[in-house]
Amino acid sequence: MHELFKNRRLIITLALLYLSQGIPIGLAIGAIPVLLRHDGATIKALSFLPLVTLPWVLKFTWAPIVDNYWLKSLGRRHSWILPMQAIVILCMLILATIGITLASASWTVILLILTSLASSTQDIATDGMAAEYSSETMLSKVNAIQIAGVMIGYFIGQDGMLILTGYFNQHIALLILTTVPLLSWFSILLLKPQPASKKQETTKLVTTASLVNFIKRPYAPSLILLALLSAMTAVSGFTLAKIFLQDLGWKIETIGLLGMTGGAVTILLGCGGGAWLIKKIGVWQAFMIGISCAAISSLLWFLQAIQWLPLNIYYVWACIVLASISTGITSVAIMTAGMQFASLGNQAGTDMTSVQSTRDLGEMLANSSLLALTAAIGYKGGFLCCMILASVALIIASYSCRSSLKNRVS
Repeated sequence: MHELFKNRRLIITLALLYLSQGIPIGLAIGAIPVLLRHDGATIKALSFLPLVTLPWVLKFTWAPIVDNYWLKSLGRRHSWILPMQAIVILCMLILATIGITLASASWTVILLILTSLASSTQDIATDGMAAEYSSETMLSKVNAIQIAGVMIGYFIGQDGMLILTGYFNQHIALLILTTVPLLSWFSILLLKPQPASKKQETTKLVTTASLVNFIKRPYAPSLILLALLSAMTAVSGFTLAKIFLQDLGWKIETIGLLGMTGGAVTILLGCGGGAWLIKKIGVWQAFMIGISCAAISSLLWFLQAIQWLPLNIYYVWACIVLASISTGITSVAIMTAGMQFASLGNQAGTDMTSVQSTRDLGEMLANSSLLALTAAIGYKGGFLCCMILASVALIIASYSCRSSLKNRVS
């Protein structure tokens, strides 16, 4: 705690940056589909919205550019963070001005793509800054701030937007959310850049790592598949469930409150419980418990969709809590497995980026494909697909990884 207090300006800056990075993702995946559906958009049309997060999946392709080029007058990380955050602020202010309606849907998508591109690029620089500015004893604490900050920002952008819209309106809600990236912009502006070390100034980057080397390693395909399925399983029910409740006449602010509460459960019980479970029973046992929670949540949604169970607040809360716990546990478990796997090789950065990008891809595919599928076969089929995804992930984790990856990385 003393070291965190000593470096409080850096810690506050990192917390605000990670918080602001999560807000645009939450807006694109969770809030804007509900708002456009409320304005009359079809589910089929909404299925394309999660694709605006594609830059988060592809960011590893331009990460070397962010590392290798900068303005000396601003500093290595400030050169990227300041302009990227300015783009985010500008896009959100424009969005607050035009509003989120069917009439402005095209502009909304364009602004979301620009925001996603800027945020994902900023994330590369922010992670670099966190690693370069932090001592070894601070890294674990900074990583905890990163995970919590992005997740909290995600739920603020997703559910906070819905709550604020319900109490005020879209324009005021977006203006309020814009204060977070604005604060982070001023915070990084006031943070003195750390001079590049002599090693950074004189050493050329020599890269031997490659995606091919990652895929060739034993168990890498299983790890990638589980990262993909875990992300799809964890997030698939959230957006679908919110639109399901929206179509049944639930108030937007009520749906937002449910989601915000779910976010708190994810961070406190899911992530905290996941770390505790991994310590007690191992990575893959904890992973399977998380996937099981997602399967049960999807089953309850399915039973309510086919009216075998009444749609009431108690069953809805059970679904939200189970899905939230699943999201936290599976996220912590799969990233821990990825880090342990990466430590066995000589290209830890490439290995970890591969796992992270796969998870982002899984989230994007789940949100997009499930909405498109639901438009064709209805909510019953959509929630049934969530159950199938969870079952497949559980089977692969049980039979492919417990006998291989567990012995290697648990």
